[in-house]
Amino acid sequence: MGVRGYGDLLRYPVMPAPVRLTVLVFGLLMLLFALATVHRLVTDGGSLGAAVFFAVLAVASALVTAALAGRRVWAPYATYALAGLLAAASLGLFGAITCVGLALLAWVLWALNARASRDWFGNRRRLR
Repeated sequence: MGVRGYGDLLRYPVMPAPVRLTVLVFGLLMLLFALATVHRLVTDGGSLGAAVFFAVLAVASALVTAALAGRRVWAPYATYALAGLLAAASLGLFGAITCVGLALLAWVLWALNARASRDWFGNRRRLR
């Protein structure tokens, strides 16, 4: 136990760095999609369909961010689904956005399947 006593045994494990970075990325995506929604609603030539599309992506990104930060057991599956949808949506653009979409999907698959991440999501009730 050392000098610190028993206090360390009653704390939840700290969020692994790959999960923390994934939360940050989806939080930034949420803000970007919210700004895109507002931009489409404010501009004269903006379509309502595009505004709804960006609003749905903002809400989905917010859900994934909250689920990952809240350590929900189902959070990795929602993150895989949203990253896969974003990667699939970017495929038709064939450019830098396609690389970003595929890189996001690769990052999510790696980050949430890392051993520390799986252990962090799997041991929800266990105190260390």
